[in-house]
Amino acid sequence: SLRLAPAQLTKPMSPTSATRPTPQRQPTSTNVDQRRPLPTTPTTPTMSTTAPEFLNAPRPPPGVPAVVAAMGTIPGMWAICIVPTMLGLIKAEYAVSYGYGWAMAGLGLATLLNAPIVATPSLCFGLDMITRQHALLYVLFGLRLNSFLAFRSNLPVFKKLVQTIEDKRNANAPEGFVMNRLSRLPFILSCSALYFGMGAPLYLTKMYGASIVQGSALWMTAKAGVVAMYTGFVLEAVGDYQKLREKSKTDGLVTKGLYRYLRHPNYSGEQLLWLGSCITGLASCAAAAVEGGLTRGMLKWVAGTVFGFAGIQYVLMQATTTLEKKQSVKYATNPDYQSWVQKTWGGFTFAPTQQVDDPSRSQNNTKAGP
Repeated sequence: SLRLAPAQLTKPMSPTSATRPTPQRQPTSTNVDQRRPLPTTPTTPTMSTTAPEFLNAPRPPPGVPAVVAAMGTIPGMWAICIVPTMLGLIKAEYAVSYGYGWAMAGLGLATLLNAPIVATPSLCFGLDMITRQHALLYVLFGLRLNSFLAFRSNLPVFKKLVQTIEDKRNANAPEGFVMNRLSRLPFILSCSALYFGMGAPLYLTKMYGASIVQGSALWMTAKAGVVAMYTGFVLEAVGDYQKLREKSKTDGLVTKGLYRYLRHPNYSGEQLLWLGSCITGLASCAAAAVEGGLTRGMLKWVAGTVFGFAGIQYVLMQATTTLEKKQSVKYATNPDYQSWVQKTWGGFTFAPTQQVDDPSRSQNNTKAGP
């Protein structure tokens, strides 16, 4: 009979008498190590002195022109800064006006176009939010500046100013068309080097912006830099528009709008913009350094950031100082000017050393005007 007695139900069954295999014992940790590796937690990629791979590789989607992929490399950045600045061969002033705007817009566009296509909660198209905001600011700055310059060039007062700068340069340059243009190359290349340094903070943000831990002190610092950039951009754009509107009516002192509080909001706004860019780039680099250590590659780009920031601040302070001197001479007998000076802030300037009544002395001044 197949039925078992009750006593037999509690009796252990031998391996030979079992009709089905007994459950196997769970393997020990030693056995697990021998059979398969234990799962490991993701580790942070180690930092290196070389640029990230995506900066030197073509963009993943097919059909992207090679020239677009090349824009994301370091040689591509140099080309973006040099090629538009060569407009200075046509007119010297173009190197620091249209060349300036196109170089900044190109650097921002290259950052946006050459990111790998990735979609995660923290990344969108391969870029974190801070990097996207940083790159977009460069594009907006360049496009806004050049559209403003193109529109302003139709006003007689600014046509005369640009021609005065060009005549002054030609008077001190060698004779002959070829030699005249070749003599401008040192000035053009120095401007290109400055623009490359001004692009260094964006490069730092692109490489290391994703290393910033959201909510940390460095994250708040980087966001403060972004806020400063866009605040400066608005001040600069509104200041340029208000001055252009008033100058198109009369060639007098502009004291309305932002000029009730700031004597040169376009210059002060641009100084704030590039200060914010520098802060954001350095905060991104600091986050990566805290996480993976400081490398020589980082130090090189930090040095470039400092060079670009110091260079553009010097140019803007020089332009502001020159304009302050011109206004003090032009409106010396105007009581409204004296009252306006007492109520407004002139921005960051150098200590006055001499009277300047020649606008061509400020050759890097893209917004000069009475």
